[in-house]
Amino acid sequence: MQRIIIITIISILSLSGYSQMTMSFRQADSLTYALYNQKDWDQLVNKGKEAIKAGHDYYYMRMRLGIAYYEQHNYAQAVNHFTKALGFNAGDNVALEYLFYSYYFSGRYFQAWTIVQEMNPADRERILKESRIKKNSLTIESFYLKAGTEDITSDPAINFANNEGGSQVVTKYFINNAVYLSHLTGKRTSYYHSFTNLIKHNHLHYFDGFLRADLEDQRVIQNQYYGRFNFFTSSGWIFSPSFHILSAGYPLLAISYSGMNYSTYTYDSRTNGFAGGFAITRTGGYASFSAEAVYSNLNKSKELQGTFGLTFYPAGNRNLYLGGSITAGSNPGADSTKLRLVTGFIAGFSIKNHVWFEFSGAVGKMKNHTEQNGLIVYNGIDYPAGKYNGRIIVPFYKAGITLFAGAGIGTYSSEFLPFDGYNNYDPNKLDFKNYSVTAGLSWNF
Repeated sequence: MQRIIIITIISILSLSGYSQMTMSFRQADSLTYALYNQKDWDQLVNKGKEAIKAGHDYYYMRMRLGIAYYEQHNYAQAVNHFTKALGFNAGDNVALEYLFYSYYFSGRYFQAWTIVQEMNPADRERILKESRIKKNSLTIESFYLKAGTEDITSDPAINFANNEGGSQVVTKYFINNAVYLSHLTGKRTSYYHSFTNLIKHNHLHYFDGFLRADLEDQRVIQNQYYGRFNFFTSSGWIFSPSFHILSAGYPLLAISYSGMNYSTYTYDSRTNGFAGGFAITRTGGYASFSAEAVYSNLNKSKELQGTFGLTFYPAGNRNLYLGGSITAGSNPGADSTKLRLVTGFIAGFSIKNHVWFEFSGAVGKMKNHTEQNGLIVYNGIDYPAGKYNGRIIVPFYKAGITLFAGAGIGTYSSEFLPFDGYNNYDPNKLDFKNYSVTAGLSWNF
């Protein structure tokens, strides 16, 4: 009797498994529709995938699966199914609306904008009003950095020691104020630009080959303009040429001689710089990647660098992300074979879509280094060697305003700069820490 019961149970389980493998269209349709009405999104995902695997792939099945993933906030998968649904029923307004919000809530605003263009005028007007998606954005940011160079500048005779004629600079502190603007200029184009003012205070040490002198407060004032054109597609490709121009004015120190007597004096100097780049970005799904190349002429030094970045979104949305980048740079010409590597990372997460925490950093010799397709330029005489930052981001969706603040710690390096540009002796490398704070707001309008 026991043997008969076991055989019966095995037969029932086998038939059940066979029944699931050979799910009929009627079973698939009625079961997934019932799960949809019950809002059992987990089961709907499982049974919907089984149905498609069994060959029951059609508009309503894709819509149900897309909505299930959408309700689970897995926008990466939702996009896939809504796109397939539109393949069965092109121009369907319900699928378009869900696809729009899947892009919008995952931060893929360019792709969301391309979907708006495909809607009929009435739905387009309604969606623009309900979603509060805007064509323009304005960001204001202030960044302050304080360097720990007191030990170096308190005894310059010991710390600035070199046998060649030249100079050496260490940062004391600076404040960088910037305004960033973005404009959607067409169905597939946008323009992003920024104005930046930097006020920096350095300690400048000068050696003319015979005598040494120090300018304890070298004040540098630098103004910058950055522009980037974005050409984007509905499939997530973004092509971005960019340019960055800057001009800095500052005093330099010199020593004059009259017989056996000498005196120090300062004179004004100005340098201009330029950077131009091109980036290709692919957004979508669980990952996005970017590749960019930037050519710059900063501090009379020509630089060429390439960067590759990759960011993952494990949950299929922007509530959790982590990524990294690697940059290889070189000086075209005599040192073109010597690569300078900079590695970076970024990670962030949100708490119930109300507040975001983001952490980032980079390590490497960032002399005349650029980031974000030439947006950020490190063109100081001393340069970052490592930086680690944390930010808190708080959006107020109804007002279209986002507030952010952050702090960071890093290291800078300073090297002696001889008159001829070549360190024939010890470059007298000085390393020191720095501390920074930043705050700002963004407004969509």
